[in-house]
Amino acid sequence: MSNPSGIIHFIEQRVPEPLTFALYLTMTMAGLTLIFTPIEPSSLLLEWGNSLSALLAFTMQMALIITVAYVLAHTGPMQGILVKLSLLAKSPSQAYVMVIITSALFSLLSWPLGPIVAGLLSREITKQAVRSRININYPLLAAGGFGGFVVWEMGYSSSIALAVATAGNPTHDVIGRLIPVQETLLTWWNLLSIATTLCIVIVTVLLLHRRIAANDTYVPSDMLSPLTEKTSEQALDLTNVGTRFLSVTTGLLVLAYVATWFSTNGVSLNLNVVNWTFLGIGLLLARSLSHYSQLFSDGARVAAPTLLQYPLYAGIMGMAIQSGLAEQFTHFLTEISSKAMLPIIGFFSAGVINIFIPSGGAQWALQGPSFIAAAQTLDVDLGLTTMAVAYGDQWTNLIQPFTAIPILALTGLRLRHIYGYALILCATTSLPLVAGLALANL
Repeated sequence: MSNPSGIIHFIEQRVPEPLTFALYLTMTMAGLTLIFTPIEPSSLLLEWGNSLSALLAFTMQMALIITVAYVLAHTGPMQGILVKLSLLAKSPSQAYVMVIITSALFSLLSWPLGPIVAGLLSREITKQAVRSRININYPLLAAGGFGGFVVWEMGYSSSIALAVATAGNPTHDVIGRLIPVQETLLTWWNLLSIATTLCIVIVTVLLLHRRIAANDTYVPSDMLSPLTEKTSEQALDLTNVGTRFLSVTTGLLVLAYVATWFSTNGVSLNLNVVNWTFLGIGLLLARSLSHYSQLFSDGARVAAPTLLQYPLYAGIMGMAIQSGLAEQFTHFLTEISSKAMLPIIGFFSAGVINIFIPSGGAQWALQGPSFIAAAQTLDVDLGLTTMAVAYGDQWTNLIQPFTAIPILALTGLRLRHIYGYALILCATTSLPLVAGLALANL
């Protein structure tokens, strides 16, 4: 990290936008499948096209969570809370640490919330910093918040650890039993890895801040004018204020459903419940239905890139899985592995596959059976093997544009603004993650 500014500038000039990135990955996956599998070009084209719709439900969920989070953040009461939170950061170091820790805590609870909250908080902190002339690098702050997201598979939001604890998961028949969270999420080595990984994220971001000039940053133009949002809100006040009763009533009905869900299912979060919770609270806090509708329209424009890019990643995932390439890659690695190296190979292979298949559930369905079978043969702890794949899945999310779309949408930044920092964070966080797996395997 002796000359990070040069690295950052180099990457900023060469990193394509997320849509272009997705197209490059599509061409790369197509080329790899044609080279290493016997699939015919016409069949590959058909598999790609059929898979474009595979994530439509998920795409809608993600577009909706970005939109309703945007609306909630732009209601008057939430703006007040965000301003008060942002004012707690009296120095650059406090700002970076606040965003990273907040992102991590929300990511451990429910993985979409980490980048969403980090994006909103980063934006508000930077607005206050601009006004107070506090020396904060906005892209680095957002990248730090994205870095806090790297621990999501280690907590309550872990798709892989929760999958193996649920009947009917892809490895249930291979193992003959479930793997409870006491053997994965609640182990001492996983909890230690959370702490050490977050420490590395914080240290990396603070060191980067020291070496990068304060004026060498990008701030969206709308953040430089403190009157922009206020003027918009005043204009909205003049329309249909009498419909507040309807917005409050609708919000209460939605939240009543959410309360009933929790009373029936316990503490069980999913994307739908998060969306309806945000929707209900937003309706309560909006000044009217017209106000909510206007904010929703603004938020929908922010979420629009999701609708365009996620189907392309579904196509990439379809090519990798349906051609057999991903399974072939996994089998090769498990065959050459040893007891000492299986968790490490699981980690790095999951990191590579995650670039092309950014879905924890799909990745475990692909890798889980082979790695669990190898773990049984080599006498490696099954919970450790599971978390090795989970660690790899979360690790390269830091350099996967698919997962960066929400935070980019809410901060107004482009991929090139944060990608250099994300690459550095990806490199440094590999150390505590690998160390945790190695320590647990002793």
